[in-house]
Amino acid sequence: MRTGRCGPYACREVIELDSKRLLLIEDDPTIAELLAYNLRHAGYEVMQRRDGQAGLEAALGCSVDLVLIDLMLPELDGMAVCREIARKKPGLPMIMLTALTERETMLRGFESGADDYITKPFDLDEVLARIAATLRRSHPMSETASTMTCAGLCLDSDAHTLRADGGEVSLKPKEHDLLELLLSRPGHLFRREEITNRVWHQQYSPASRTLDVHIRHVRAKLASIAAPVGIDNVRGVGYRAVPRDNDVPSA
Repeated sequence: MRTGRCGPYACREVIELDSKRLLLIEDDPTIAELLAYNLRHAGYEVMQRRDGQAGLEAALGCSVDLVLIDLMLPELDGMAVCREIARKKPGLPMIMLTALTERETMLRGFESGADDYITKPFDLDEVLARIAATLRRSHPMSETASTMTCAGLCLDSDAHTLRADGGEVSLKPKEHDLLELLLSRPGHLFRREEITNRVWHQQYSPASRTLDVHIRHVRAKLASIAAPVGIDNVRGVGYRAVPRDNDVPSA
């Protein structure tokens, strides 16, 4: 057994050494208790908070492996909580829970730092599957270092970092998976359908902007470290990673 390491906020939950601790921020008591019960039954340790401010304090002050967060919260809305967590704990994965299905809402959620989203009403098996997949990406099980290099750019899959002469930057799980796929075959054009299937394990929808949002985030991080590799867009078809000297304007 171990007691979670906490900052200035009270946190007394005790969990098994090999279990994962989830923070559930949900103000609806019926949904919160249903989720918490099933998550504990699946073997997770669950911390619960009922408003955004308390949830933010728990996320920043306690040791947690993943945050499940409703977007419509009292005190502090879910978008603001996600942004603050992403700023102060960039490696902490977050999954949004929302009854809002508008595309703009989803895009704002991803831009706030969330890794995935689940719409209400939800299927419990899908929730568990998405949590497990996100945790696998966030906490690699391999004990050996795993790095990928391309034209002086280094992707560290264990640390989820990207390094170049201009510095180092942390990657969110989906950003890492996206770059890992593109860098696996530099210069190869990956179709949008293939990228969506291999990174998000979902069927591609032309109406979705999820891929484009993540590409924009990855490009910004590449630029922040003066990476020698760029991402080329073939409009309506897909993306490829290319050495910057060979990068061509997007179609």
